[in-house]
Amino acid sequence: MSTPPLSHCCVYAQPLWETVPGGEGVKLSTAAPFTWLDSNGWLVLSGKPDALGEIRAQALSRCAGASDIAYISLAADLGDALIEDMAELGAPSGYLVELDDSDNNEVYDRLSAAGMIVIEADRNAEALEGLISQTAISALKAALERGALILFEGAAVSIAAERRLNAKGEWTAGLNFIQHALISSSADSDAQDASPQAKHVAPLDVPVIVLAPGAALALGPARQIETWGDGEVTISLRDPARRPIDHP
Repeated sequence: MSTPPLSHCCVYAQPLWETVPGGEGVKLSTAAPFTWLDSNGWLVLSGKPDALGEIRAQALSRCAGASDIAYISLAADLGDALIEDMAELGAPSGYLVELDDSDNNEVYDRLSAAGMIVIEADRNAEALEGLISQTAISALKAALERGALILFEGAAVSIAAERRLNAKGEWTAGLNFIQHALISSSADSDAQDASPQAKHVAPLDVPVIVLAPGAALALGPARQIETWGDGEVTISLRDPARRPIDHP
């Protein structure tokens, strides 16, 4: 795999880290300005679902030999295109986890046993956030501890953080898999509708991670961090000239 140019990972406001070429994407040479759940697995944030694309292929490659894949989808086709696409990329057998119709024991068993979990949302992260119960969160954490990879796609990326902005510009709690950062994707209609935008209302010391279509940020065990794809990942601090707002 070719190494993307360093410009695909940009940090604004101050040099929070340096970037160096890596064998798989751009690897960051210094500690990230945010933290994420300590586990044996990978969290991958993809700016937009990429059918038959590099990011999904990279995720599958990282999970080579893993057990079944679990899918959570709020796409209009309820995940049909996602599952077919992953099969074409060589994915092992998989199954759709329906959070609204399944009992808690079934949700836990199906998610915690998966070697890879793909979570996609077309436009609205808030609806997805409302469906993920504490049981589902515990199952996702158990899967990560076993070494699973969780791929958040499109609007789903924002719920991975400890908090997010909804369409009303209000702070709501996220999954808290990634701490001390806000995450934004062009696919998230909530983030686009929120006024003012996240990067203008975030606390001064909290980075905002913005994922363009075709870009992914991969966070692994032992503080490994990489960028995948041809798009741009930007990590910025809020403009210090703007007044901070109250936040939880």
